Amino acid sequence: MARFDFHYLCILLVCVLTFPGCGDGRRPTYPAGGTVTLTDGTPLAGGVVEFQLRDDELAPTARARIQTDGSFQLGTLEESDGALEGVHRALVQPPSPKRIRGWESEVQRGIVPRSPVPRIDPHYQRFESSGLTFNVKRDVSQNQFHIRLETRASQTEGN
Repeated sequence: MARFDFHYLCILLVCVLTFPGCGDGRRPTYPAGGTVTLTDGTPLAGGVVEFQLRDDELAPTARARIQTDGSFQLGTLEESDGALEGVHRALVQPPSPKRIRGWESEVQRGIVPRSPVPRIDPHYQRFESSGLTFNVKRDVSQNQFHIRLETRASQTEGN
């Protein structure tokens, strides 16, 4: 009888130590991407797009660098592995402005140098205010999203 208990205990111990290692416990991701453009159709060249599950703020977010043609491919656990299934809120961080040679002297002369980076409306930079929502599905053919951004009013007026 003691031998049976010992074998049973060994089998149980092997199962307990083995099965938790099966599978990584991660939720599946699905390829998702798209393009980011301004209202005039110009691609946003650079910056970052981020997707966050609307009903699970603790879930990992999906991020992507925006390419020079405005395209992006989301990655959650690895670069370009996609996003979790579900409805996501999105935000867009514009590219950092590049330092323009001689800008200091222009500012001293009262000239405001024009940034080559479009100034998008800042409400796009927060999940809570962007108004951007997208539904990532298992059917990856439906996971191409077009994000169209408005620029800041001051930019369109030439300020």
